[in-house]
Amino acid sequence: MTPAPQLSARVLCIEDELTLLADLQEELCAAGYDVRVASSVAQALIVLDDFTPDLVLCDVMLGADDQPDGYALHQHIRQQRPDLAATPFILLTALGQRSDLLQAKRLGIDDYLVKPVDYDLLLATIAARLASVGRVRDSQAFSRTELLGRMRDVFAQLPGAVLLCDGDGNLLHANHQAQALMQEHGLWRVDAKGRLEWPYALPAALQTLKQNIAELSQCATGVRRVQTLEMRRATDAVLLGLLKLDGAEHAVAAQQLFALFVCSAQSRPVPEVEALRLLFGLTRSEARVARLMAQGIRSEAVAEALGVSVATVNFHLRNLFQKTGVTRQSELVAQILAAGWTLPEMAGDCR
Repeated sequence: MTPAPQLSARVLCIEDELTLLADLQEELCAAGYDVRVASSVAQALIVLDDFTPDLVLCDVMLGADDQPDGYALHQHIRQQRPDLAATPFILLTALGQRSDLLQAKRLGIDDYLVKPVDYDLLLATIAARLASVGRVRDSQAFSRTELLGRMRDVFAQLPGAVLLCDGDGNLLHANHQAQALMQEHGLWRVDAKGRLEWPYALPAALQTLKQNIAELSQCATGVRRVQTLEMRRATDAVLLGLLKLDGAEHAVAAQQLFALFVCSAQSRPVPEVEALRLLFGLTRSEARVARLMAQGIRSEAVAEALGVSVATVNFHLRNLFQKTGVTRQSELVAQILAAGWTLPEMAGDCR
C-alpha cells in the first residue's frame, strides 16, 4: 500500500519531454502534491528562486548534449543550496543499465527510476522518501528542543543576561536578567516577527553584529566572538559575547543556535574600585574614574565627584585606554562591564 503523501508536500519536476512532463504533473497533483514543473535546468533554477521543494524529480538527459543535465542540477543544489541539503533527489531516465545506477549512487542521487514510468512505483518511491526525511526532521526538532531546554536551565543559573537566538535573529529564549533589561530599561526588544532588536544601537554596530553572526554560522560549534555594541550615548555601550551553540557549518540560518551574553551597567553591577585595579593594573585614581564612567557619568561630573579638574580626568582616561587596550570610551565602558561577569565584588568605593 502506498503511504499517504505529506500534506501539500512540494515537488519540483524537470522533464524535457513535454507530454511526459504534463502526465507527471497530473499524476502528482492527483496524489495531493504541490507541483512545479520545468523543462530544462535553466527553468528549474528560476523556479527554485521562489519555490522550495520537499523533493526533486528530474530526468537525466535534458535537451541537447551540450545542455546541463540532471546531474548538473543535482550538483548545483547540493553545493549552492544548503537549505535543500536533505531534500531527496530522484532521477528519471531511460538508461537502465547497472553501470548507470552505480554512477547515480556514487554521485549521491537518492533514487533512480527507469522509463517507461511505472506511476505506482513512482508514487510509492516519492512517498517513502518524503516519509524518511520527515522522520529525520522530527528527530532533529526533538534534539533541538532538548538542547534548548538544557540551555534554559544553565542560563537560569548565570548572574548575567543571556539571549538565545537563531541565525536569522529570531529570539528563542531570554533568561530572567535579560528580560529585566527589556522590561526595565528597553535595551532590547522583539519585533512583530519575533526577531531580536536593539533600538538604541548605532547602525554600524548592528551591521557588525549581523556580520559576526553570519561568520560564526560558517564555523564549528563552540566558536566565540566578542564585540562592543555601541549605543547613542557612549556611556550606554554594551559588550556582547557571541557563542555558537548548535548548527552544522554552512547550515541554513534557522538551524543555527547562538547565545548572546549581554554585559551592561543594567545587566551587571559595575565592579568595585579594588576589583578594577587588580584586573587592569590601574592606579586607585584611574579605577575610580573608570568606575564612574561605566556608570554613565560624564567627564565634568566625574571631575566634580573626585574633586579634580577635567584635564586630570582626561589624563586618567588616556592611561585607561593604554592599560585596557582600547581606543574609545564606549569600548572602555564595555571592558569594565565585562569584568562584572568574572570578578566578585570587592571592598572599596568610588570616592
